[in-house]
Amino acid sequence: MSATQLSIEQAASTLRPVEVGERILALDVLRGFALFGVLLAYALWNLGTPPEDTYSSFDRILNRGLTVLVDTKAYTLFAILFGVGFSIQLTRASSRGARIVPVYCRRLLALLLIGLADALLLRNGDILVPYATMGFILLLFRNASNRTLAIGAIVGLLFPYVARSAWELTGVPFPQRPETEGVGYFASNFAWVRYWYTIAITSWPASLPMFLFGFYIGRSRFIDKIGAHRRWLWIAVVAGLAIGVSALVGVESIDRTWRGVPQPFAPRVISGLLRSLHAWGLAAFYASSILFLLQTPARQRRLAPLAAVGRMALTNYLLQSVLIIPVCMAFNLFDRVTPTIGTLLALGVWTFQVPASMWWLKRFQFGPAEWVWRSLTYGHPQPMRAVQNQTPAS
Repeated sequence: MSATQLSIEQAASTLRPVEVGERILALDVLRGFALFGVLLAYALWNLGTPPEDTYSSFDRILNRGLTVLVDTKAYTLFAILFGVGFSIQLTRASSRGARIVPVYCRRLLALLLIGLADALLLRNGDILVPYATMGFILLLFRNASNRTLAIGAIVGLLFPYVARSAWELTGVPFPQRPETEGVGYFASNFAWVRYWYTIAITSWPASLPMFLFGFYIGRSRFIDKIGAHRRWLWIAVVAGLAIGVSALVGVESIDRTWRGVPQPFAPRVISGLLRSLHAWGLAAFYASSILFLLQTPARQRRLAPLAAVGRMALTNYLLQSVLIIPVCMAFNLFDRVTPTIGTLLALGVWTFQVPASMWWLKRFQFGPAEWVWRSLTYGHPQPMRAVQNQTPAS
């Protein structure tokens, strides 16, 4: 056995999946909430929509409202939670005297394989492969100072714009979005995978600032000490809403100024950064509001269904497309999903996922996809049956 193999096996024997009693209720609730937003965004904007001039008045209002409230906000919150989770895993590995790098790399590779299968077979716009890829970059920041985290976040924010401009300077045409009308389902997925991965350098690094911010939150133990930070929660609620709304006003002002003509580099960057600020602000508003609600046992019980969905985040993410795609095929809905239809699809799936997650977790420790992910990470099948008399940590 090589030294590398021995090191990996030793790390895997020291590290282990998070036990039910070690879980943090607030994080699971936030993941569940973010997943509902991801579901809405997927059902409304990833299945193909008819021309907007065919929308009813209600569809226009619904589309506008959900664009402002949901689009990019759920993704932002989900990405921040990814960084928080990395910080917790790093802290627990350090407390056990274990090396996190070998096992975490296997965790990311397993996630990448699951994401690639999801992108080819199920979801156009899969986020798992970008998460896994940028997760390797996040790993490089595990011992970084707060200043270095801030610099990395700024670089991550600006890099996609610089990369796009550098691409344009080469004279190589930027790939066009694929035309898949009349193309088979799997051929269409492959065309989109090729497109997204070809332009990855201009989009995937944008996740890094959110990962790093989540890593900072986790490292500062903010979630563990919510009760002592109520004042900061209030500030986050008010400031998040104010920043989110103000940034949206700025974006719309720039868009009106340059409507119908290509935006120069500077306005394009400013508009993009304001869009990010809008998403970050509203994500902070949502997260802080939920953390406030979790300060009492009664509200914790009411939000427990969200925690069940969040504990099975990977399974439920994959299940969203598993449930929606057959419906779209049966009723020929691809490229015909209006905001009303998309919302109804999302609500139908959510109505199933919440009780199904609660039922499953009464019997098993992990969701099915989480079991596969953990088994691949640790190199052997994980026990599935739930251990009685364990309750999530709050």
